Amino acid sequence: MTEKSATKLPPISSKRFAILGIMLLCLVLQIINTLPGINLNGLSILPRQLSGLSGIFFAPFLHGGWAHLFSNLVPFAILAWLVCQYSVKRFWLVFVSTALLGGLLVWIFGRSNIHVGLSGVIYGLWGYLICYGIMHRSFKAILISIAVVILYSGLIWGVFPQRIHISFESHLFGAISGAFIGYLFAKRDKQHLR
Repeated sequence: MTEKSATKLPPISSKRFAILGIMLLCLVLQIINTLPGINLNGLSILPRQLSGLSGIFFAPFLHGGWAHLFSNLVPFAILAWLVCQYSVKRFWLVFVSTALLGGLLVWIFGRSNIHVGLSGVIYGLWGYLICYGIMHRSFKAILISIAVVILYSGLIWGVFPQRIHISFESHLFGAISGAFIGYLFAKRDKQHLR
């Protein structure tokens, strides 16, 4: 064994790093948010208020409480892992695009309330995976799309107003953003296959 190979560290899985990194950030921010005198949820999306524009960047990482956070972690991990099956770069593009586009739509059209949570991105990943599978029509894309529909068909109800404290707007605009991005990627990827 050479000295060079002996000092080489094993590579960190970029899929795990991407997904766990976001989850850890959400956990750390929730811990900070529970400290006395701290209210990070002031950085949420506040529709049609200039001070609420910054929430487009911060809202996905902030949550209304521990129950809200934990209800988002498992579906996020599963859907993020499925998007990572295409590539980690694709995951980051879908994550950032759905967070920004969905967040902007919530800021424009949402109810005058605070909007926080990872669920908008979860719906974006969900919309992306379903639309990409339908549009791309490769075996892998269809298989992933079918798995998402089977596992998370119940998410469809989240895009409708149900409870006043749940931001259905984040769900709706996240899903629309994800589906739009899925359509664009599928169209581009199909052209590259020709």
